[in-house]
Amino acid sequence: MSKRLAKRVLRRFLGSAAQGRPPAPEYWGLSRTAAGDVSLDGVTLRQLAQEWGSPLHIVNARRLRENAGRFLAVPAGRRAGCEVYYSYKTNPIAGVLQELHALGVGAEVISHYELWLALQLGVPPERIVFNGPGKSDASIRQAIDAQIQLLNVNHREEIARVGRIAGELGRRPRIGIRITVGQGWAGQFGVPVAGGLALQAYEEALRVASLDVVGLHAHRGGMIRSRDDLTAFVLAVLSFVDELHRRTGRSLQVLDFGGSLATPTVRGLSTRELRLNRALQRELEPADPARALGIDEYVSVLTGLVEDFYDRRRWPRPRIVVEPGRAITGDAQMLLTSVLTVKSEPARTFLVLDAGINLAESCRSEYHALLPVTDAKRPGGGVYTVVGPICTPGDTLYWAARLPSLNAWDSLLIMDAGAYFVPFATSFSFPQPPIVMVDGEKVTLLRRGERFEDLAQRDLAAAKAAGAGTTPGADR
Repeated sequence: MSKRLAKRVLRRFLGSAAQGRPPAPEYWGLSRTAAGDVSLDGVTLRQLAQEWGSPLHIVNARRLRENAGRFLAVPAGRRAGCEVYYSYKTNPIAGVLQELHALGVGAEVISHYELWLALQLGVPPERIVFNGPGKSDASIRQAIDAQIQLLNVNHREEIARVGRIAGELGRRPRIGIRITVGQGWAGQFGVPVAGGLALQAYEEALRVASLDVVGLHAHRGGMIRSRDDLTAFVLAVLSFVDELHRRTGRSLQVLDFGGSLATPTVRGLSTRELRLNRALQRELEPADPARALGIDEYVSVLTGLVEDFYDRRRWPRPRIVVEPGRAITGDAQMLLTSVLTVKSEPARTFLVLDAGINLAESCRSEYHALLPVTDAKRPGGGVYTVVGPICTPGDTLYWAARLPSLNAWDSLLIMDAGAYFVPFATSFSFPQPPIVMVDGEKVTLLRRGERFEDLAQRDLAAAKAAGAGTTPGADR
């Protein structure tokens, strides 16, 4: 039997439709007009595409505010809630950040640029937390001089640097130390609790007179999708807090639990299912939002575990800090993309989109729902291999996706594009698209699309020539 025939046989028996289906468009606040157009708060996507072109990032202001409000709410029966600092690296769009800050959300930054941006946007220093494994001396100096809320030391070797700079400035910054508890990320992140290394780091920091050691930072990394995931992580952190108190007598004022709460409709993809999706055109199983830990339960469980732990020891309640990223903005943004052409072969039918890995790289490792903007009841269709416009075989977003019959210039939505789509995007042969925010019937341009001239203006030899021309659609 030939290899090609063998694959066809296997596809017939193993390549099947996913057991579940993505949520209905209404889950994301979308609806259809009587004419069949997909609409967000009364604004049709056809209107947006006509005005701003395709591809196009669309921010749902209402969902953004709802998500932030749920993080800021005080759970029933609790004395207080969490202090919320949005992870700038997740979706660093100034208009989105300003919307969140106006609601009372602070800034969690990991670089000198992000620190600068937060200050430029008017975030009060006491509403900024600075993390990251690679802080420059200049960024540490600015953070200390500005007197930000918390500077989290990533590893033991950083303690002396921060102490030295603080001494030079005559300041005593509030610091925490990032620890790892055997769950989630480790490697270059944090000081392991195992082997007593985290305790040693705290003992060293407490001896530095120029440092005010007030907190602890523990970011799990990956995705927290269940109550059990969260509980195991928090209890491991609290166990270390107990050990630190026994060893040093120090009761920490700030417990920073990082982020990592999953977007309910996104999940990581295993190597096995990616192989089946590629080789046998087996559809990917959608993430089930009903089985995901929601924001309300996350905040309730977290504050409950911490308050009960401190109450049992008769210690003052600490400030509970969280640094959500994807859980706030992930499902509040979508990427509109259009079919450039359809390419049919005996084994596959390819949809070539105007957005590929240059704008949606996360689709290669995560499940993101792909919704047709055209009438989903259009007859025909089937399983497509969905690719982008880049000249590389790696520009494949979905090896097998079941969709209605689609033609050139039909539009699709890649959902949950508000986490790492924008910061991971590149200008690989194509300018990056505009970003608009829909707030009721009001549409605001948050970031104009790149022009051809933008891509060349830093190349000095080309800048003059680029500035002399004009680009079609340059005002998008």
